[in-house]
Amino acid sequence: MRNGVRLLFVFFAILMLWGVATFHPPTWLFPFVFAFIFLFYSNTLRERVPLFLSNSTTWVVLSEVVRDEDTTPNKRPCFVDLGCGLGGAVAYLARAHPSWDVVGVETAPAPYLISKLRIAFIPNASVHFQSLWNVDLGTFNMVYAFLSPVPMKRLCTKVKAEMTPGTLFVSNSFWPDDEPFDSDIVVNDRRESHLLCKRL
Repeated sequence: MRNGVRLLFVFFAILMLWGVATFHPPTWLFPFVFAFIFLFYSNTLRERVPLFLSNSTTWVVLSEVVRDEDTTPNKRPCFVDLGCGLGGAVAYLARAHPSWDVVGVETAPAPYLISKLRIAFIPNASVHFQSLWNVDLGTFNMVYAFLSPVPMKRLCTKVKAEMTPGTLFVSNSFWPDDEPFDSDIVVNDRRESHLLCKRL
């Protein structure tokens, strides 16, 4: 996967160089391109996590998992999307489950602002400009992540250290080879996503 991401960046770099050599765009365009890349992908080099977006089919399956989760009596249940991107999953789940507090965290500036606008009028949804490594996972009944293979070992260590017994961790598509998971939910979408679940 790491080599795949590198090859993708090389491909786009070559494509951009070809575009510049072929079409000779005006020089004032380059700062806008750089700003666009920075606003959407500034955290990619630091965290080595590209902007993967959960699709609407995955949101529906996640909603079914949320619905099946037992809630603690007298305590409002909480869900967090670590690296929520454009906030689609947060908005969908918050509307589908008004009895839950649904939280997203994101550090790429443009996706963060888009997700904030997306959930602006949903009272049980919130999005924070915050690194997932600074989130206290012990406050959530369910934790969801769609990242990349690179941080998964570290994230599983954090999950085991912070999440409380009985809570659920769900990772979309990526999981460390040496860590067991409890169930694998196949999403019937175009990329055949897998929701890998671990009960703490």
